Order: sequence, then C-alpha cells, then structure tokens
Amino acid sequence: MLAVAISLISVFNYSLYPELMDLVLLHSSFVKVMNLIITLFTLFYLTNLYLVELRTTREKLDYSSNHDMLTGLYNRRFFESIMKRSKDEKETSFSVAMLDVDDFKKINDTYGHETGDRVLAAVSKCIEACLPQDAVAVRWGGEEFVLYLPQVENSRALEVLETFRTKLSEQEIYHKGTRVAITATIGLCTGESIADYEEYLRQADEKLYWGKKHGKNQIVK
Repeated sequence: MLAVAISLISVFNYSLYPELMDLVLLHSSFVKVMNLIITLFTLFYLTNLYLVELRTTREKLDYSSNHDMLTGLYNRRFFESIMKRSKDEKETSFSVAMLDVDDFKKINDTYGHETGDRVLAAVSKCIEACLPQDAVAVRWGGEEFVLYLPQVENSRALEVLETFRTKLSEQEIYHKGTRVAITATIGLCTGESIADYEEYLRQADEKLYWGKKHGKNQIVK
C-alpha cells in the first residue's frame, strides 16, 4: 500500500510540475525496491500461514483417524494397529478387558442422549485416570470399551479394574437435579500369546455378558 501511494503521488506531482521529473525518477527506483520488499514479505507470510494451516489440518486428520471424537479414547482402527505391532514384537503376558456401561439404553431413554454422551465422557475420564500409562483404552462401539494392558498379570489387572469400577460409581452426573448412577460390568482375560489376542478378547466378551446376566456392576475374571 505504501508503494502504491508513493507511485500515485509521484505521477500526480509530475503531471502538475514537470520540473519535478528528477525527483519522480528517484521515487520510481524507491517504489520498485519497496514493491519488491513488500511482495517478498507477503509471499513469505502467506507461505508460512499455509504451512501452519496444512500442519494443523494433518494433525487433526491423524487424531480423528485414530481416536473416538466423543470420548477422546482410541478407536478400533488404532487398536488393530497396536495389536499388529505387538504381534510383530512377539509380546507375551498381557490382560485384555471388555467393559460395558450398565443400563445405558435406559439412561438414554430416561435422561436423553446429551446426558448419555456425558456419561460416556465420564467413563472415559475414569478409564484414563485409572489405567497404567502404557495401557490402551478403546471405545469399541456404543457403550462398550476394550482395555489392553501389556505386561500386566491377572491379579494386577483385577486391582486396576476394581479401582476403576469403584471410581466410576462415585461419579456425579446430574440431569435436572437428579443424580444419574453410573456402573459398568467388565469381563477380564489374561493371555500369554499375543498372536491369539482375538480369542482372549472373545473370552473377555463372554465373561462380560455373563456378568450382565448375573447382577451387573462387577468384574468377571
């Protein structure tokens, strides 16, 4: 803008005062330099802005491709990649758990889906607060979650899950002044061969449904 303004002033002065031609020519060189500087600065700024936006977009895409957007936990796609890597590393000794929020359909029907989403968010926060640092928590679908605990034996996994179950029942979610009770049933299985993790996951799922049919709010090992 400064360079354009100087150009206009110079042309105006030259047309009215021919004796200022030398000054106009001097300004002309200055304007060219200023135009070049401003153009380069603008290109640098726009390029930098584009790169920042591109990096931010890529980060968002990477996050959304590996995470569940409601809970912030990992999704099934990421879980499969983690288990493939664990297979390649021939990892041994691990625990896997299937977790289901009790009476979640009733919560949605009674208090609405917004409250149901808040319940799922509370469950995910409890999971993250209670699991070991190297554990992987996955929203499996709906109100179901998978917990993968590498190098954790059955007794230790049971302690972790019991802490989570207790903490979850203490969560305070309210809908119009009414406290919404949150509990979960968990099926736990410990394995020694990561190559058979699908089978251990199936067993954990069977234990989960046994627990759902026999009282809920418990850990079945």
